[in-house]
Amino acid sequence: MDAVDKLFPLATPDPLFLHVPLGLTVAFWLVWWLPLTVAAHREANKPFGAGMWAGLLGPLGLWMAGPPLPGTLLPKRFPHFHPLAWLLGSAVVVGAFHGVAWAGPIFMGTTGEYLHTPLAVALAVGGLVAGLVVSWTGRRVGLFENVGIVWSWCLSLLVSGARLEQLFTFGTTAVFLLVIALTGILILFISLLLGASLGHLATGDGQFSLSFSYEAWVGRRYLLAKRRQSFISVITFISVAGVTVGVWAMLVVLSVMSGFEADLKSKILGANAHLLVQKSGGDFFEWEESVKKVRGMSHVVGASPFVFNEVMISSDSNLSGALIKGVDVTTMEQVTDLRRHVVQGNFDGLADPKSIPDENTPLPEDEDFKLRELKQPKASPDGGTGAGLGTSPPALTTPTTDGSRKPPQPPPKSSSSPLPAFGVVAAPLPKGAVLPGIVIGQELSRNLRVFIGDRITVVSPVAELGPTGPVPRARSFRVAAVFYSGMYEYDAKFVYIDLKEAMTFFSTSGGVTGIEVRVDDVEATTRLGREIVRELGGFPFRTRDWKDMNRNLFAALKLEKIAMFIILAFIILVASFNILSTLIMVVLEKGKEIAILKSMGSTDASIMKIFVTYGLTIGVLGTSIGVALGYLSCRAIETFGIGLDPEVYYIANLPVRMNPVEFVLVAGAALIISLLAAVYPALQAARLRPVEGLRYE
Repeated sequence: MDAVDKLFPLATPDPLFLHVPLGLTVAFWLVWWLPLTVAAHREANKPFGAGMWAGLLGPLGLWMAGPPLPGTLLPKRFPHFHPLAWLLGSAVVVGAFHGVAWAGPIFMGTTGEYLHTPLAVALAVGGLVAGLVVSWTGRRVGLFENVGIVWSWCLSLLVSGARLEQLFTFGTTAVFLLVIALTGILILFISLLLGASLGHLATGDGQFSLSFSYEAWVGRRYLLAKRRQSFISVITFISVAGVTVGVWAMLVVLSVMSGFEADLKSKILGANAHLLVQKSGGDFFEWEESVKKVRGMSHVVGASPFVFNEVMISSDSNLSGALIKGVDVTTMEQVTDLRRHVVQGNFDGLADPKSIPDENTPLPEDEDFKLRELKQPKASPDGGTGAGLGTSPPALTTPTTDGSRKPPQPPPKSSSSPLPAFGVVAAPLPKGAVLPGIVIGQELSRNLRVFIGDRITVVSPVAELGPTGPVPRARSFRVAAVFYSGMYEYDAKFVYIDLKEAMTFFSTSGGVTGIEVRVDDVEATTRLGREIVRELGGFPFRTRDWKDMNRNLFAALKLEKIAMFIILAFIILVASFNILSTLIMVVLEKGKEIAILKSMGSTDASIMKIFVTYGLTIGVLGTSIGVALGYLSCRAIETFGIGLDPEVYYIANLPVRMNPVEFVLVAGAALIISLLAAVYPALQAARLRPVEGLRYE
């Protein structure tokens, strides 16, 4: 490790961000130089084994193949690698990538994981431009030069490891980093090949020409013409069907995954504020003045103070850990949609505990349909008690002899104290006092087996000194309402009490944990958070937005989507091999026609354009049909729905969200793969000499 640090002084001390780029650099060094030197040695009629060993030496291995060409360092028999094209292309790619990595935090205000998308765009654009540079400089597609450019990019990651580490705010794992790096390599290599292929088509004859006049007509005629060998037409049909199925499956899967992501995002933003304003290293006592300042800012919809802590909650029959939040009932609705998620009781019971019905008071008939099956707790996703979530869980009412329905009665009260095992008993209430209200989630109510009006005990981790030593502080509350957010973690762990009760219970001396803020643009929370901090005077104030608080969750969803995209792209890749084999057989079948066209004056670039048109037409047909089928399938799922078990999947129907950007990306990827599959056969056809095509005619 010390030797590597001396060799690469800018490398990060975290070995993870050193080992992955180092492995990729070594791998592409071998992928780049082994084939190059082996080909050079074979051109020089030297043994294959000598070329393999020489490949480990890199450029030195080329010199071992034979004397160099005049004015170059390349062997005389193998002038198939252009160092200038490689150097120029590497400069373009490395400059574009690290330029965005450097400029993103300064000019765009984007850091960490939010830079991944701009960097991917930089790789795609840089690779496309570098491919054009390679084709123009070397007058060929330049496969070896393109592989060398990928190696240069991997080497730049190794050298600038510290900057690479800054792309992962909360760290990462080796697998995730490797997947991200391989995705970048795939984007770069495809962009390089695409740029080089387009550049060679336009400049292959030594002059710039984008004309596809008669070449496109001949290519379509080849596709539709009758064949001496009918199985070529069968393979062509299979190629179109393969591209269709790949595009169709990819669009449906990505739309469903986007639907799940959108549903999850809406639930998170419904139960939480968009931004949290907190104070570092001290109590937040000046919160009233800060709330007024924040509410007066542009793009701020509402602001509300809160107190947050971890507690344990017990009933007569069970206990559970929970996260308690003290909220201002009068302003809470400005920042969250929690009031709309109440399925039993009333949120106003926090501010007016006297309005909470007694535990034996019958509920109004209009609330009867909102009740949930609480009596028999079910297995939860984490293996404990509780149930999974759904948008329409089964009702909790039980039938009576006359056909009507009534809420089930709670289990009989135990004579023991709520937490006898911990020796914690809530202090007795003064005569005439009313217990404060508490709002709990549906899953927690199932776990504790409590109903509206039931008494539960909240135990604070902050201990107070008693006759026998420190004793956890405890207080009794009455259940004022039950909410259902649609997310198990919230419904099983979150409880809400009045802000003043929280201040008193946790002895905050009038301070709060922070301020919840809702804005009018959820995608601009990072920028608005910085503006809020500046308005409050900077440090020690800080903000956290919903993206930061759920970073790992959305990062996992993004990784899943990338993985599914790559996996399903293999369907299109298999279809591209059919395009490749079809075109190779067409080239062999049309050898005489190619020779005649060349004899009549067609250039190599024109012949290449003919067969690229042939392959691209197959891709366009398959992509068009696949996009149409994907759109119709998503519309059908939206209209008719595919039912899911809400106790397992938390939703009643399969969600679908069609993203136009994803449709464009999938269609573009299919067309690019189809185009690249046609390049090799087109090059072979362009290299065919007229005398060879007419020799046996």
